[in-house]
Amino acid sequence: MTDPGEGLSAGEALLLDRLTAGLRDVDQITLLLGSGVTAGVIPRVQGVLEIADSFAAGRNDDGALERALEQARSELVGARPIDVYRGYRRVFTDWVSAGAFDVIAQQAVLKAYAAPDPMESPLATHGLGQRLERGVGEGVENDRFSWQLPRGVEALGHLLTQVPEAFDHRVLTTNFDPLLEIAIRSAGGRAVSLPMDPRGTFGTARGTDGAVRVFHLHGFWRPTLHVRGPQLLHDPARITENKLLIAATADLIRGDTVCVIGSSDWSGALTAAIAAAARTRPVRVLWALNDPDAAGALSTAERLREATGLPVECFPGVDSERLFPALAERAQVPVPPRATGLRHRVRHHSWERQLVSQPGTHPPRDVPGLLLQLERRFGWINQQRGTVGPIRLLWPVRLRSRASVIHMVQAFVAGALARLGVEVRVCIDDVGSRDIDAAAAFRADLERWIDHTGHGAVREFVSLSEFLDQVQRHPADTSPESLLRPTDPWSVARTFYGEHNPSLYSLLAAVKAVPNLTSWDELEKNAWPIVQSVLRTDANRLLTPLTLWPYLNSMLLESATNDVMTLGGRDEAILWAQWRQTFGFGPGHLYNPYIKSLKHDAHMLRWSSEEELRRHLLRTRELPGWDAEGSYVPWLFQNALLLPGYLNNEPVPETEDFPLDSWAAFVAAIEDGRPVLDLLAARVTDLFLRP
Repeated sequence: MTDPGEGLSAGEALLLDRLTAGLRDVDQITLLLGSGVTAGVIPRVQGVLEIADSFAAGRNDDGALERALEQARSELVGARPIDVYRGYRRVFTDWVSAGAFDVIAQQAVLKAYAAPDPMESPLATHGLGQRLERGVGEGVENDRFSWQLPRGVEALGHLLTQVPEAFDHRVLTTNFDPLLEIAIRSAGGRAVSLPMDPRGTFGTARGTDGAVRVFHLHGFWRPTLHVRGPQLLHDPARITENKLLIAATADLIRGDTVCVIGSSDWSGALTAAIAAAARTRPVRVLWALNDPDAAGALSTAERLREATGLPVECFPGVDSERLFPALAERAQVPVPPRATGLRHRVRHHSWERQLVSQPGTHPPRDVPGLLLQLERRFGWINQQRGTVGPIRLLWPVRLRSRASVIHMVQAFVAGALARLGVEVRVCIDDVGSRDIDAAAAFRADLERWIDHTGHGAVREFVSLSEFLDQVQRHPADTSPESLLRPTDPWSVARTFYGEHNPSLYSLLAAVKAVPNLTSWDELEKNAWPIVQSVLRTDANRLLTPLTLWPYLNSMLLESATNDVMTLGGRDEAILWAQWRQTFGFGPGHLYNPYIKSLKHDAHMLRWSSEEELRRHLLRTRELPGWDAEGSYVPWLFQNALLLPGYLNNEPVPETEDFPLDSWAAFVAAIEDGRPVLDLLAARVTDLFLRP
């Protein structure tokens, strides 16, 4: 019998003994799993309804969908949650579309997914509330380290990986989430998702030998090759009477023992399928109940016996979070702590700057070393693709009436890389610009700042409008490479908008027309700022991907993809993420540290005299949070004062023999009453303004 020290309920202990005996006797066990198995991280019916309510509240229909849902709820007062779920699906079908509720289900599944860096996840360019298609869904599933797995599901994944033959290499589930597949893959196994369509078919199972086949009886959260939509999930109002689906489920029950866990079988379809399977051969039925009431378990067993014609053994008080780990232990299947991957994917730049930066002020003389020190010392973000060091740098810069100090900082790094032999191309985005008259002065500033650290190194300036004119004048390139990465705007538009089809919001975020927010709460809190951004942003911003991407594609056609790196601000990450999702594996990216609350056109970033900058610094010093990382003063000190000095191997600035070699030293000097803000204004202005 079960050791009481395992901390199991009486029902769990008895079910564990039954399953252990089955494994020992080489019985095959068919698992039938319901939503209770993943309820720890995936919302159940009530949670799904709450997501639907949030969706309706944000829909631009004068509240019509909300009123229709309220009507459905009022007609179902006191009804089971599943009946309300049915009503909600009907309303969504009537008022939105046949597959509209699939989006709600997808949002429910994504509650278990949390990428450490949303800008780098497969969902970076996917709009909240936008239907998730097969390619993006597969990408999210493959990012398995970012998924939360309940302890029981994790243990079951190891069981199915280590002893798959005991379960006939299959699991049947009414769940539409992919957590079981992710658990199997995390345990080193292979898993294949096979969603059933309403006719009870699941496509071909060829090529799945050795893999655990996970049959999703009521549909799957994303499209597959077999079930592409528009409806991914079965209509719950039709499941009970779907004889084809019930017969197909019965045919999949191959085990000597059937074990139902985490399911209330509200539709009766599982019970009917078990009864159908039992008419062809002997089947032993074990049914786990979450309710700990023993008397209720006896009543349920009698009801199931009448429905199936079989003796059904029910086990009260069963929690899969305890049962499956205990079963794995009994089967001598180790369940090691799951590696989340976060340790290797999230870097602590502030710690690195303190602990592992190279001593001294001499910058490395190789490109990889310099990029590493930019990360460690100055908080830049280096997203290198592959192992080849970059030999070409694309720095796209939108033409403005005046260059800003952000441009200056980026130019310093471009110059330092050019000095080390990197081919630097400065692509001036002048398409549709109203600042053409300022182009010469704008370029002169960039040239001067590049020379400050580049010391005369070669760089190339390209006018984006001239490049596009040249593309239009020449015959289209029909080579296979150009078809994959087109260099004309119309082909890019057809691929990006037509085939990739991003959400409108993610497109606006990519062109910096709205903030890139990744949760419903953030969107609701920033609704008015978002509206203001849309109202004041010029529509020509929408041209950015259609004009800039052709130039990048032309660079990539010249030589290998992974020797190219782009330079820009962190807010451009979503633009390049959309490029990667459209065209595949792409270049690396180098992002300067983000400066809070300020954009290029702010006068605080484009001052005209030393006195003006001094005034900005002194006034900012009086504001709360002035010394927070990324704020105006620390950003200028770190990037506009220390960075160029480091790149040129100059001594650190001092005031009265007080070395200003870190932000902490700078703050200490301010608190000591030293005039370091004056020094900062003078030194940075000398670099920023023309002599």
